[in-house]
Amino acid sequence: MNDIKLIATDIDGTLFDTEHNYDVKRLNNYLNLLHQKNIKFAIASGNNYDHLERIFRDSPNIDAFIAENGSQIISHEETLYEKLVPIELVHDMIATLTTELDLKAISLSGKKASYSESKKNQPLYHINNLEVVDDLTKVDDEIFKLNIQLQHDDLDSAVQLLNKKYGNKIYAAVSGFGSIDIMSNNVNKSLGLQHLSEGLNLSLENVMSFGDNTNDLEMLEESGISYAMKNAKPSILKVADHITKDDNDNDGVLNTIGEFFKL
Repeated sequence: MNDIKLIATDIDGTLFDTEHNYDVKRLNNYLNLLHQKNIKFAIASGNNYDHLERIFRDSPNIDAFIAENGSQIISHEETLYEKLVPIELVHDMIATLTTELDLKAISLSGKKASYSESKKNQPLYHINNLEVVDDLTKVDDEIFKLNIQLQHDDLDSAVQLLNKKYGNKIYAAVSGFGSIDIMSNNVNKSLGLQHLSEGLNLSLENVMSFGDNTNDLEMLEESGISYAMKNAKPSILKVADHITKDDNDNDGVLNTIGEFFKL
C-alpha cells in the first residue's frame, strides 16, 4: 500500500462545486487531522496564485499551491519554483493564435498581473487581477502562461494543433473553465507536483491526487494513488486508479479523503 504523505487536488470540477464553493469548515478540520498524521495538502490548479490566495483565504493551513498548471509553486508565501514562457515565444504565439485560431478571447498571466486587450469574454471570476492593455505584445511583465477561449467547443483539436506546431517549446491543455492554457515546455501539474515532492523529500508514489480535466492527466497518471472525479471527462476516467463515488457537487474529494484516512 502506498504511504501517502501528500494530497494534491484540482479545484474547478473537483474540490469546488459548480457554484465555486467548498465546505470550508470540513476542509479546515481535515487539514488539522491530516497534519496530525504528517500528511500535507496542496492545491494544483491552472489558476494564478493571486486568485488561489483569494479563494482560499479562509483555509490558511493549506500547505502549498501549484499554480498556473505547475509553472509556479508557492508554500506559505515562499516561491519554491517558477518557469516562465520566453517573451519572444509569447509574442510569436500571440501572432499565431490571433491569425490561425477562431479566438473569442486571449489573456496573459504574468507575475504582476493578468493582461487582456478587453474584458469581454474573459473569465473574470478566475482572473481577478486583470489589467486591460492596448497591445499584449507591449506588456512589461514575466509571463507564466497564455489563456485562450475559442468561438467553438472543439478545444482538443486546437490543443493538438498548438502542441504540434510548438511541441518542443510549449505545452497546451484544456483548462477547468472551457478554455486552453498554454505554458512553457515541460510544465504540467505532475512536474509541478514532482518539484514540490522533492522539496519535501517525497516521491510521487507518496502522493494522492484528484482531478477532472485534461490538465490533470499527467498528475493522475504519475501519482501513487489517483482519483478521477465521478464527473470527469472520459479521457480522465480512463487514466486514474479510482473514480470517486460522489461528484464535485456532492463533496467527492472530501468524502474520499475522509473514508481513506478514516478521519
